[in-house]
Amino acid sequence: MIALFGMMAIYGPSFELGGQFRYIEVLLVAIFILSINTVFRDLDSITRLLIPLFLLTAISQIISDLYNNVPLGSTIGRVGTFVLFVIVLVTVKRLANNDFGRMRWMLFGYALSWVFIYFVGTDAAPNYPDSPWRLGLGWAATMAVCLVITLQPRLNIVSGLLLLGMSLVHIILGSRSIAIFALFASAVTFWTIFSGADRPATLQWRKIATVSVILIFGIVLGYQALLSATEKSLFPDEVQQRMQAQVSSPYGLAATSRPETAAALKAIAKRPIIGFGSKAYDNEIWGYYIDVLNSNYLSYGNYTAIYKDSFYQEWDAGLPSHSHLFGAWVDAGFFAILSWLAVLVLAFYAILSSITWRNTLTPLIIFIGSTTIWDVLFSPGPHRMDMALRIMILTYAVQLIRNQSVQPPVAHTRHRKRVRSYRKSFHRR
Repeated sequence: MIALFGMMAIYGPSFELGGQFRYIEVLLVAIFILSINTVFRDLDSITRLLIPLFLLTAISQIISDLYNNVPLGSTIGRVGTFVLFVIVLVTVKRLANNDFGRMRWMLFGYALSWVFIYFVGTDAAPNYPDSPWRLGLGWAATMAVCLVITLQPRLNIVSGLLLLGMSLVHIILGSRSIAIFALFASAVTFWTIFSGADRPATLQWRKIATVSVILIFGIVLGYQALLSATEKSLFPDEVQQRMQAQVSSPYGLAATSRPETAAALKAIAKRPIIGFGSKAYDNEIWGYYIDVLNSNYLSYGNYTAIYKDSFYQEWDAGLPSHSHLFGAWVDAGFFAILSWLAVLVLAFYAILSSITWRNTLTPLIIFIGSTTIWDVLFSPGPHRMDMALRIMILTYAVQLIRNQSVQPPVAHTRHRKRVRSYRKSFHRR
């Protein structure tokens, strides 16, 4: 287990070979090759479904790139990312061996790696040293808190307060989305402490509809709360300035906070089936993206300079999306998103099943599940190790929830024990 912890803790260092590769990924590929005869043996049914879906994403990219006459090097790089992701996912699952103790050590190490890459300088994002908390360290710290809760059942009493405190820290440090998910995990934890059940919920369409309505209402309420807080200048100065610019934008808060996603939706509407290829470019989509992006900075002046800087900085990266799902759709067409839709279903299922479960794992499941949904929809990727570890936890959670759900109720079990005891005493007589 210490070896797993150490391996994940030094995940950061990388090298360039037609793309960015981590040294730990090379080690995982070696483990995969050496254990090729056994690595698929004990995989759960969900992972066995995800593997061909991600390979379908890679195949869709090949077809789209051929249709759009994309250079071969770009196709190899993009397809290789998904193939390597499948290898990392399978190998990580094999190393974890469906043992949560092993998973916990791996996740603790991965959380520490976000500190490691800050000091070593092998950053996960181009501007990570400037905003480490917002670009990964804050997520890792919150996950570490959830992991600590799983170590000691008595901590479940104060776990809601711990996560509430993390939510406040995220607000102060400008990480709005993670603040919402930490707050969501805190609210669920408080609910399970006082009104939760000892077993996970059995999913029914009525429960799913009820929770969906609650979530939609919560999103709308949260959106209105952000607008109200911005109007009353309740945020720290830097956050307040950004919020004020986005709210006053002619495109609205939703579009200006994620201009890449807004542009991706416009691109999908234009070419939904085949996509634009991995080196996509379209004048109309780019013009719309630049307009939405720079509406954030209208109050700063010098609009023309910002426009040109943004255009030349982003031009070689393909059409913007800032999303696992929408990015795959823009680049490779509709069939490329089936894998990410499956991940979304997995995350939703884990959340809905555990949302009333009084268990020390619940905060971790809720936080990992909700942030996975957000990142699949609104964050760039795939970050191979990050997503592999999340899927590892979510598939483990779903397996555990299913096993817990099929067990007989405690009262029923005790009744059967009494019957067996009575029968044994009767036969002795």
